[in-house]
Amino acid sequence: MGARVRALDWSRTPLGPVESWAPSLKCAVGTLLHSRHPMFLWWGPELVQIYNDAYVPGFGRGKHPAALGQPGRTFWQEAWPIIGPQIDAVMSRGEASWNEDQLVPVWRNGRIEEVYWTYGYSPVFAESGAVGGTLVVCTETTRAVITERRLQALRVLDNRTAAALSAEDVLVAVSDVLANEGADVPFAIVYRNDAAAGQPVVARSVALTEEALAAIDAACGPTLVASREPVDLREATIGRALPGGPWPEASEAAFIAELAAPGLAASYGFVVFGLSPRLPFDDAYRHHLEHLAARIAVMLARVDRFGAAEAAVVERERLMRELEDANRAKDEFLAMLGHELRNPLSPILTALHLMKQRPDDPGGREKEVIERQVSHLVRLVDDLLDISKITRGKVTLRRESLAVEDVIAKAVEMASHLLEHRRHKLSIEIAQEGLRVEGDAVRLAQVVANLLTNAARYTNPGGHVVVRARRDDTDVVISVEDNGTGIAPEMLPRIFDLFVQGQRSSDRQEGGLGLGLALVKSLILMHGGAVVARSPGLGKGTEIEVRLPEPERATLEMRREPSMPPSQTTAHPLRVLAVDDNVDAVEMVEEVLRAAGHVVAVAHDGPAALALLERFTPDVALLDIGLPVMDGYELGKRLHATPQGAGCRLIAITGYGQRHDIAKSMACGFEAHLVKPVDIDELLALVARAPDSAVSSA
Repeated sequence: MGARVRALDWSRTPLGPVESWAPSLKCAVGTLLHSRHPMFLWWGPELVQIYNDAYVPGFGRGKHPAALGQPGRTFWQEAWPIIGPQIDAVMSRGEASWNEDQLVPVWRNGRIEEVYWTYGYSPVFAESGAVGGTLVVCTETTRAVITERRLQALRVLDNRTAAALSAEDVLVAVSDVLANEGADVPFAIVYRNDAAAGQPVVARSVALTEEALAAIDAACGPTLVASREPVDLREATIGRALPGGPWPEASEAAFIAELAAPGLAASYGFVVFGLSPRLPFDDAYRHHLEHLAARIAVMLARVDRFGAAEAAVVERERLMRELEDANRAKDEFLAMLGHELRNPLSPILTALHLMKQRPDDPGGREKEVIERQVSHLVRLVDDLLDISKITRGKVTLRRESLAVEDVIAKAVEMASHLLEHRRHKLSIEIAQEGLRVEGDAVRLAQVVANLLTNAARYTNPGGHVVVRARRDDTDVVISVEDNGTGIAPEMLPRIFDLFVQGQRSSDRQEGGLGLGLALVKSLILMHGGAVVARSPGLGKGTEIEVRLPEPERATLEMRREPSMPPSQTTAHPLRVLAVDDNVDAVEMVEEVLRAAGHVVAVAHDGPAALALLERFTPDVALLDIGLPVMDGYELGKRLHATPQGAGCRLIAITGYGQRHDIAKSMACGFEAHLVKPVDIDELLALVARAPDSAVSSA
C-alpha cells in the first residue's frame, strides 16, 4: 500500500499533490502504512480514504485497489446509515467512539455481506487545531460472531429436543428453533423417508408459504440427494422469490443435507436449508448445516428407540418438574402476597388506634366496622402464609407443657369478637383441673380459635357453641360443637382439604378461604394428634374433635410470655428514627410515637435516613426491610457503623415474616422483628424497654 500511495496521482483528488499535504496528514498516513493492524484514514471534508495492507482483506473482491483516494460517502453507501453519524461526530465535534462486534454490511464479493467489526474512530487534528480527519483502527470479527451464533443454535436445538417423546415432538422443536435462525437459515423443509410412499415426503416447513413450498418441492423433491454445493433456487429458476431471513434480499439457493449421523443405521430423510443472501457459502457454513441435520437425525433415532415404558418415565419426570416449579411459584407468590397485603393493613390499623385515643372523635360505629373488617383481612393473610409455611415444612413447633384451660382461654379471647358479634351463647366444659398437653402454645391456641371461628361463622346468629375438654385414656380430647348449618355427608371426607368450604348461609358476612380446617389438621398432625369431623347432616350442627397425646410428665413448668403493657405516655422519652417507603404507614407510626412522648424523625429510604444523622442521634430505629435503594438489613449495618448510630437499637417492622427473614434480621443486629400489621401496644413497649433480649413476632 505504501507503493500504491506513492504511485497515485493525488493531484486528481481533493487532497492535492503529496508535496502540499500538511504535516499532520503525512504523519497519520505514515503511521497507518507502517502498522500491521488494519487501519483506515478519512481526511478532509470529502473524507478521502487511505488504508494499509492489513486492511485490504476486509474489502474482499471488487473494491480494492479502486477504494484508494475515493470519497468515503459515495464509496461506502451500503454502510453509511451506520457509520455516517459516528464519522460526523468525530469530524464536527472531535468525539471518538468504540464499537465491538458491530454489524456493518459491506459490498464485497459481488453482494452485500453480513460483516461484523470491532473498531474505533478517533480524530486526527490538523495544524489549525481543528479536526482534519478520522482514523479507524479495526478488526473484522465476522467469523467469531457467526461461529458463536451457530454454536448457540446447536445448543438451543439440543435443549429443545431433549424432552421430546415422539418424532412429532422433535419436528415441532426443530421448526421453532429454525424459525429463530433466519440469518443462517432463511427457510427450511424437512423431508421424512416414507416407506408407503416409496420416497421422502414433506414433514415440516419453516418460513414458507404454501406456494413457495410447492415451488421448492417441485424443484428439489423428486431427486433429493445430499449436495456438496448450493442448489439454484433463483426466482428465474422456480418462478417466485424466496424469503431472505432478516435481510431485504431474497434467498437464491439452498443446501440439501441428509438426516443421518455416524453410528446411525439408517437415514431419516433430508433437510433443504435456505441459504442467506448475505453470506458466502464456505466450508464453515456447510459444516454448520450438516451438524444441524445430524443433530436432528440423532434425536429422531432416540425417540424411535423409546419404548412405551421409557416414554412414560420421561413424561412422569417432566410432569413432576412442572409440579415442583408450579408449587415453588405458588409459595413465592404467597410469600410476596403476604408482604404486599400487610403493608397497607399496617397504617390502617395504626390510624384506627390513634382515632380510638381521641374520645371526641366522631364515627365510633364506623371505626368499629373498619377495625372488624381489617382484622378479618389480617386473619386471611395469616392463614395464607401459615398454610404456605406448613406445606413447605417451614413451621417449627416450640414445645412445652401447657394447661389445656389456658389454651382454651387464649383461643376464646381470639374468637370472642366474632362470637359476640353474632350473639352466640358460648359454653366451656373442662372435665377436670390439671389437663395438660405437650405442644406449641401459640399454634394450639390457633387451632382451637379456628374451630371456634368456624363454628361462629357457620351458625346462625343467636346459636350455641360448646367447647369441651376431657381425658380419654392416654389422650386429651378437645372438641368444639355447634348447632349451626352442619355438613353434608358427601362433604365430610373432604372437609379438612385445602380451599374446601361448607355451604354458606346468606347472612354470613365474614367468609374465609377454606384454609381454617386444613390448618387445624396440619398443626394437629405435627403435634402427633388426630382430628375428626362429625355432623348428622345439613342443618343439624357440627362437632370437630381434636385428640392430643397427654404428656408423660404433666408437672413441667409452663413458659409464660411476658405481657405487653397497654399504650400510654412514656416517662422516658426517646429519640426514634422511623424509616419506611410507605408514607401512610410511617406517618401513622410517627403520630403514635409522638403521642407517647417520643421525639421522632422520619425518612423514606436509606440514604435519607443516613443524612438525618447529621442533626439527629437516634436511641431506637424502626426500619422497614423492603426499602428502595438499600434494604433495611443494609441500612441497619450502616447505622451501626456511624458514630451517631453506633448505640442505636434496631427494630424491624416489615411485611416479611418468614423464619429466614427473622433469622437474618437478628444476624444483622436487630433486637426485634415485628410483622405488619403490628400491635401498637407491643411496639410501644418494645421501643420503651431496655435492650436485653431479641423478640420476633410473626
